[in-house]
Amino acid sequence: MKKTYSLLLFLFFIVSCNGQDTTKTVEISTISDPASDIVSAALKDKIGNNWFAASGRGVYRYNGKSFTNFTEKDGLISNTVSCIYEDNIGKLWFGTNVGVCYYNGNQFINFPSATTDNRNAPPHKDYFSQIPKQVGSILQDKAGNYWFITLNNGVYRYDGKSFTNFLSHEVLVCILEDKAGNIWVGSWAHGGVYRYDGKSFTHVDGLNDDMIKCMLEDKNGDIWFGTRNHGVDRYDGKVITNFSKKDGLGNNDVSCIFEDKSGNIWFGSNFTGVGICSYNGKSFTNLTANEIVTNKEGWLYSVMTITQDKDGQLWFGSRGGHLFRYDGKSFTDFSKIVSKQQ
Repeated sequence: MKKTYSLLLFLFFIVSCNGQDTTKTVEISTISDPASDIVSAALKDKIGNNWFAASGRGVYRYNGKSFTNFTEKDGLISNTVSCIYEDNIGKLWFGTNVGVCYYNGNQFINFPSATTDNRNAPPHKDYFSQIPKQVGSILQDKAGNYWFITLNNGVYRYDGKSFTNFLSHEVLVCILEDKAGNIWVGSWAHGGVYRYDGKSFTHVDGLNDDMIKCMLEDKNGDIWFGTRNHGVDRYDGKVITNFSKKDGLGNNDVSCIFEDKSGNIWFGSNFTGVGICSYNGKSFTNLTANEIVTNKEGWLYSVMTITQDKDGQLWFGSRGGHLFRYDGKSFTDFSKIVSKQQ
């Protein structure tokens, strides 16, 4: 049975007085292991719903009024979801610790059905049952092929009939396709970035860090790379420009990158310092702890995913199981909905 939570029950974060919004500190319920309790992925689908993945609790769909929770009981392949992706016909894909499934609007379908568990077997290009189960990122390219980033055996491309494995030696975490049709993948294990031109993968040289956590192509066609220790690199097709704390970036450990409808680039950072930062093309703006909310664990500094809803409001998911919506002036806390302590 799907669980639906009324929005009205949880709008406790913003206090309005004489027409002005003020922000107050909210004490989040203690979580036994806040480091592993993560709102790890977020996405706005084509019909305007927002989706959020919460560690161990499946995914939540928000339609603008209420949240609906989907779990293994509803057909989701696993309650531990790493990524959410929508393909060109509106199917929603979920990468998990045990494989991949998609949602067609009515039901969840495993893709494709794995008959055996051969995670320790040598990879074989034709059998999904031999693909490592931990899928962290998904992409459908312009030609209709699906790409699956795995934690421990590179990336797999599915052409509708069979799988082909690339970069099996790498621990990959992110993927994108640029406007020209090149595929870019980022490695966490000191591999940096590789670019696929349709024939082969080539290592991208000149980046300021070889541990990549996220990537984005902006509206101008520039590609941004979020790194573990050296801020972000921006590649305009010719030159790589680095931005770090010395340039105004809130944190050199960048976990996620998102471009809003106005063309501002948002950065979520992990563990320490400023958790949320934006770039308007000229300068950086950091949202400090006083503007957000604090708690004794400090997990709100660890922003792991960002999305924007149909009304233009931004949503931030973080470690500690926190979920916040930002209207440009103040934050609304939805953490109680997706927290372990419901």
